Amino acid sequence: MRKLTQRYPLDSNVSAALREAGLAGPGFRGRRRDLSAADRAQLAQRLEALGIEPPAYLDGQRDWIDRPARLFEAGDYPDKGVSVTPETLESLAHGFDHPVPVLIEHANSPLELGYLTDVRAEGAVLMGTVSLTREANDLIEQSGARSLSLGLSQGLDRIIEVSLVREPRVKSAQMFCEGGLLENSDTSEDEFLDRCVREGKLTPAQRPLARCLFTSLETQWSQGEPLSRLVRRLIQLSPSRQLFGETVPDPPAGGHLDDNAREFYRRHFPGLSFEEIAKRANQ
Repeated sequence: MRKLTQRYPLDSNVSAALREAGLAGPGFRGRRRDLSAADRAQLAQRLEALGIEPPAYLDGQRDWIDRPARLFEAGDYPDKGVSVTPETLESLAHGFDHPVPVLIEHANSPLELGYLTDVRAEGAVLMGTVSLTREANDLIEQSGARSLSLGLSQGLDRIIEVSLVREPRVKSAQMFCEGGLLENSDTSEDEFLDRCVREGKLTPAQRPLARCLFTSLETQWSQGEPLSRLVRRLIQLSPSRQLFGETVPDPPAGGHLDDNAREFYRRHFPGLSFEEIAKRANQ
């Protein structure tokens, strides 16, 4: 696209056209929609009439890979002469009204890598979604490139681009693996671990060990990201290994089995005594 830094704030018609183009390509705010070739051509003509070079993806369909990312964080940046507050991040998230391109070291190039398609403020951290073409994603995976840097307007109220960089200003700003941060951080550790046991990512014997690990990591940090969140991602990305199609229901306290437990043991262990099972389970 044409460099937009000198045109902020954008005309509302330009922003609307760029949002519509984004929905037909990499997406915007978690949404995409298919357009016919004729509709794509018409949208490209509309952008040209507004003085904007149509993005390359309007020429045809692309496969897009969505990568969660940590983009920026509040703090003082004396080398830039600015102080970024959580309110600044809220303003950036609120003002994000169309996808912006992914560049390399803040330099324009003929390569179409992808676009920043979503931004949200989470307290003192700015999170987002980077949508890459499949080819760019493969190249980034091979190179191990992860670090990000935002290109902002002079008023610190608009995101103009996001770049892959060798030396990020914010050390924790980086892309994560596909789906790596989709786990809702509001989910309690117990709920998270229970679900992982059901999905076969943890065995019942591993659950108490994982719970202890969460507790011991509550106040520790790694490059600005809680280690407990890294543990969540590690467990999430583990392959499911379920030995059976269902898990044994926990017998209630008091030495009695409910109807569901009785049905389970009747089906899979018909020769065992219900009373003996309940007694041994509660020892």
